Amino acid sequence: MDMNKMISEIKSFAKGVDDILSPVEVIEWFENIAKENNKIKEEIYNKDETGRDIKCYVIGKGETILLYAFPDPGEAVGGTSIKVLTQLLLDEQSSISKMPYRFVIVPCLNFLDQPNNGVKNERLQKTRAQEVDWCLSDPRLETRAIIKIAKKYEPKLTFPLHDEWHSKEYVDPYLGVDPVISKKLATEITEIFAGYDMEMNSEYDDPEMGKGFFNMKSIGPEYKNCTFSLFAKMGHVFVCEVPYGKNLKASSLVEIQLSVFISFINGVFN
Repeated sequence: MDMNKMISEIKSFAKGVDDILSPVEVIEWFENIAKENNKIKEEIYNKDETGRDIKCYVIGKGETILLYAFPDPGEAVGGTSIKVLTQLLLDEQSSISKMPYRFVIVPCLNFLDQPNNGVKNERLQKTRAQEVDWCLSDPRLETRAIIKIAKKYEPKLTFPLHDEWHSKEYVDPYLGVDPVISKKLATEITEIFAGYDMEMNSEYDDPEMGKGFFNMKSIGPEYKNCTFSLFAKMGHVFVCEVPYGKNLKASSLVEIQLSVFISFINGVFN
């Protein structure tokens, strides 16, 4: 993988991002592109708590990489990122489109709890009942859907697109992973954030990976109630918490999220 070329492609495509898209905008974009392009396959799983179909979109062949956006209310960056990623995957001239993986993408997992009926983004604090990743013992319909998708495709890498963009205060970026990644990869990811004048969150400081990283197994017994623990039995899982603030443009947030994603693929699989 030519990392420099791929990150250059990400930046080129992200230039067109003026704002973070709402859930409705992302959902409608995926529904339309699936009708226009036979390289992307739409699949419908069970309905969510609102009665809407939970859909995923499949692109490519090979070992599976699973991504899902809008997991919690207000965590909106990932929706725009997966749109840009999909544009790259469908562009035959991009090197990203030539990666030997099957990408399974859920545009919006948790529509019910999004502010303003999913029409307009808003930064807000979630409640525990709204965290669909943290209820394996009593799963919501959304939780059941993402589990069903994961069991069907057995992803080697899962990227739940959580973020701190929903927060009304700036939070230094951090990553949760399972299993742990190499110090080399952690350093590469740290350098991506440094390129945007961002320091990693000092609240997390794994002895192996360094500042801004934590092993999700360290959460303790509660981790067994999280979907991440299930995904980790199939492969790698990581969460990249990008922030709001410091005059960060929407395009920069997408660049960061996708650059970290591509670096993770390269560091884990190559």
